[in-house]
Formats: sequence, C-alpha cells, structure tokens
Amino acid sequence: MNNKQKVFIESFNSKAPVTNEAGIKMELEKLQYPLYFLDFETFGPAVPRFDGLHPYEQYPFQYSCHILDAKQEITHKEYLHTELTDPRLSLLKSLIDTLKTRGTIVAYNAGFEKGIISKFSQQFPQFSKELEAINQRFWDQLNIFRRYYTDYQFKGTNGLKSVLPVLVPGMGYSSLDVQEGNQAQLVWDQMINEADDKKKDVLIQNLLEYCRLDTLAMVEIHKKLLKIK
Repeated sequence: MNNKQKVFIESFNSKAPVTNEAGIKMELEKLQYPLYFLDFETFGPAVPRFDGLHPYEQYPFQYSCHILDAKQEITHKEYLHTELTDPRLSLLKSLIDTLKTRGTIVAYNAGFEKGIISKFSQQFPQFSKELEAINQRFWDQLNIFRRYYTDYQFKGTNGLKSVLPVLVPGMGYSSLDVQEGNQAQLVWDQMINEADDKKKDVLIQNLLEYCRLDTLAMVEIHKKLLKIK
C-alpha cells in the first residue's frame, strides 16, 4: 500500500481521524483576515448563448461569499443572475466590490474559482488588474484534507459534501431542493425562463440556499480546523 492507503487503514482501525497538526497549523497561518469564503455556480451549454463563449464553456451565474473577520464575526454577500441576459459583467462587478483588496480568499478546490476569474480577465480586460490581484489571494481548503487530515468516514473522497457531515454533524445538503452543482445548472436555466413569478421566486430561493450552504460549510470546517492542536 502507498502512504495514503496506510493512513486510511490507520483511521479505519482506530475509528478516528489521522491528522498532522503541525501541517494544519502551518497552512492556517498563511491566512490573512478578513477571510472571504467563495463559491461559484456555473452554466455551460452546448450551444453558446453569448458572444465570446465556446461550446460547453462554463461561465458563472451565481456566487456566495461568507466573510469572516478577525473577531470571528460573519457577514454574507451573494449574487444570482435572474434574467436571460449575459450574467458575466454584472456578476464580475459585484464580485470585485465584495472581495475588496485585502484578505485571503478561501475556496474548496480553488483551481476552479481561479480558472473562472482568469477567464474573466481575458474576456473583460478593463478589469484585468483587479482580477489578477484577486487570483493572488486564494487559499485552497481542500489541501488540508489532501495532505494533513484523513478520516475513514470520508469514504475515500475529500469532496466538500463528504467532509462536511463528518466534521460538522447535522450539517448537510439532504434537506435542500438543490443538492449539487449539476442540478443547480438545470434549475438556473429553468428559473431564468420561468414566466410565473411565484414559481420563479421559489427557484431563486432554492439556488440561493444551495450556494449559501457551500460557503457556510467552509466557514464551519474552518472553525473546526482552528480547534485542532
């Protein structure tokens, strides 16, 4: 067995997580407050709907951002595009305003978010300076679980939806109408084409609840990691 498999077996036999406290502490010390816990939802149709996009190219229609300051107080910002128009520029402007110019941006599998922002920089070069600065501030929470924290209850995956209910019992996605990203894409497409205002409002709330939980989940995981000594 390789080292990763050995650690998994150790966790399984002990029925407890195997952690590298020094490694976790080292990673957490890289963070600079305020912390911006960020998540995008994206859509990528086979037939591009807007200029400059390729078939199946993902573009964001929604983000959620929980902001945690040094006093551990939380505020929340979000954006959801609700019309048939191109969401990119409106979302981009809102994002720049939300993320400000200082503080670490926390994402789970941050390469995805950074890739979206890099595309924004190419598509809207007038904002490239701000966007490139934003991309320098990312920190990937997933790396903790790739390198320093193993629990057999994750069942061999380090995805957010596997880690969350183990570290934060009782917190999960099962009660939501939208429970994963592919479903969010379909619901968003349905929502922007919905003519009935009441039905549209329900779909809007479902999308907001889902994306909001993604970033709140990272906040709660972060709090658990801070308690590891």
